[in-house]
Amino acid sequence: MILDKFKNKKKDKSLTPSEGYKNYLKNIKIEKIKIFIMQIALLIFILGIWEILANKEVISTFLFSKPSDIYKLFIKYISNGELARHVGISVYETVLGLVIGTVLGILVAIALWWSEKLSKILDPFLVVLNALPKTALAPIIIVWAGAGIQGIVVTAVTISVVVTILSAYNYFINVDEEKIKMLKSFGATKSQLLFKLIIPS
Repeated sequence: MILDKFKNKKKDKSLTPSEGYKNYLKNIKIEKIKIFIMQIALLIFILGIWEILANKEVISTFLFSKPSDIYKLFIKYISNGELARHVGISVYETVLGLVIGTVLGILVAIALWWSEKLSKILDPFLVVLNALPKTALAPIIIVWAGAGIQGIVVTAVTISVVVTILSAYNYFINVDEEKIKMLKSFGATKSQLLFKLIIPS
């Protein structure tokens, strides 16, 4: 009985954090609070400078607007329900573009994996397309495709499709060679390799 109490006391002591460790955790917490306060202060400073420069007409309010006008418009859109509608449309356009871009990208990556000759032909073009600043091309795409849903969808597709092609193709060609050899030794066809190993990987 006495021995059990001694063991329990020993366990309690070993589980209790030391004073130094408590101070260490406290210092980390204080440091996080300090950083958060500095971040908020910096944000307020930037917004303040922006507002002052806009009011003094140092920067164009047509191009940059100003925080007070943005806030007023934000409150207006929340009160009349316009904000939720605009957010819904933006999410729909973005998701639709990403889904189309991802599906197209995976299909092209499959074609590149299937035909080594095709991958060699398209390789320099894909590298150039990947290097292009796609977001900078967005205004041109919107002028070409229109300012409606189709323009945003086409922009999202162009941003995602090349990245998806390169990522998916890179995964396809880096699948474990030993697994491919094993499946081939059992007489697996190229389509079986694709659906049973490559795509699941």
